[in-house]
Amino acid sequence: QGAAPATTPACRRPRGGRPSAAAMAKLLGKKKSSRQKTSLKYNVQKRVREHRRRVRKEAKKAGTKRPQKKDPGIPNSWPFKAQMLESLERQKKAKDKEMEQRRTEARARAKEEQQRATEMKQQVIAEREAQRKKAREEQRAAREKGGTAKKAAPASAASAGAKAGGGGA
Repeated sequence: QGAAPATTPACRRPRGGRPSAAAMAKLLGKKKSSRQKTSLKYNVQKRVREHRRRVRKEAKKAGTKRPQKKDPGIPNSWPFKAQMLESLERQKKAKDKEMEQRRTEARARAKEEQQRATEMKQQVIAEREAQRKKAREEQRAAREKGGTAKKAAPASAASAGAKAGGGGA
């Protein structure tokens, strides 16, 4: 008789069968504030700043540079414009000539360095060959000295000595 119904009474429910916005907010709970701690805000700013700095540094290392502003040139109303253009042309030609001269000098220096390096290599190779030849001569002399003593010894001992000494030519 006095038992409460299992569902909410029809009088409290809205007509569509769905709960109202106020009831929905109550069900979901309070919305979390979007406010941010100041320390967190500054830490984020610091991280962003460091990241951008690293990116700029890597771009600088890679060689990608910002495009330079174009030279606007000489305005038509400029007095003595023709003379100014001629002097600029002369300067450009002189600079190009100087650069070409530097290039030819650098090429000549590189060629000389390369020749010196090949000469040094050849000299080192010749020295090694001389050392090897000298070592071979010494070995032959040692064999000849040892060979005369071996001839006096029995044949079995001489063959055993030849095997142990091994040919190292």
